[in-house]
Amino acid sequence: MRIVSGLITGAVAGIVAGILMAPDKGPKTRKRFAKDSDKFRKEFEKSFQKNLDYLIENINQGMGRKKKKKSIFNF
Repeated sequence: MRIVSGLITGAVAGIVAGILMAPDKGPKTRKRFAKDSDKFRKEFEKSFQKNLDYLIENINQGMGRKKKKKSIFNF
């Protein structure tokens, strides 16, 4: 859990630093920020889902059950 919170904190700090030192102005920076934020969200969801699947698989193996794959990100 510390690793995930550290990654999130680092990503947010990097985004903020990037905005503050951005060479572009206004709409261009906001557009880039939105694009980068969306990319980060997708990568985070993928990583989170992978780790959740791993955790569920290990719990099910410990309980003698078969793996049930279920996504929590159904948008």
